Amino acid sequence: MNGPSKLGPETLRARARERIAQQVLPRTKPARTWGGRGTGQHCSLCDEPILESEPEMELEYEAAPPAQVVRFHLQCQSAWEAERQGPRPSSWTSVDEQLPPLHAVVEARISLGEGRVLILSVMRVCNGETGPVVWLNATTNSQLPEHWRPVEWRGLCLPQSSNAGEPLPAPRRAG
Repeated sequence: MNGPSKLGPETLRARARERIAQQVLPRTKPARTWGGRGTGQHCSLCDEPILESEPEMELEYEAAPPAQVVRFHLQCQSAWEAERQGPRPSSWTSVDEQLPPLHAVVEARISLGEGRVLILSVMRVCNGETGPVVWLNATTNSQLPEHWRPVEWRGLCLPQSSNAGEPLPAPRRAG
C-alpha cells in the first residue's frame, strides 16, 4: 500500500522536524491551504505519491516563488503542522493509564482504525443521569462514532478568562 500509512506518526514528525530544520519545508503558516483528491504528485514529507483515492493538501504561500509547491497527504500535513508549531506545553497521557476528568474539554488522539488517527477536542460525559460515560466531540457536542477510539489525551492550553476556575457548563446533547 502506498502513502504515509507505512510510516508511523513519530517517524513522520521526526522527518518534519528534520526538513523544517534544513529549510526544505517551511515553518511559517501558509496563506491558504487547499484540499482535494490526490493528483499523483509526491508528498513533500513522506515522498510517496498522493493517490487519487487519498486527500491531498496543498499549501499556498503569498511570498513564495510560484515554483515552490508544498503538498501533503492529510496525515503528513498533520505531522508537519504539529512540528511547525513547536512543542506543546502538556504531554500526552494514555487513556489506558488515566482518563481525563468528566466534562473537561481535552485534546485527544482518536484511532479511526487501519492506522488512521486524528486529533480532536473531546470531552467525557455521562449519557443521561445514570447512563454510561461516553466521548463527545467538543465542537459539535455529538457522540463519537462507535469505532472511533480515544487512545491519548492532553489538556488544552486555553487563554485565561474572567471566569477562570468556574466549572464548564454542562454539554448540550445532540438530538
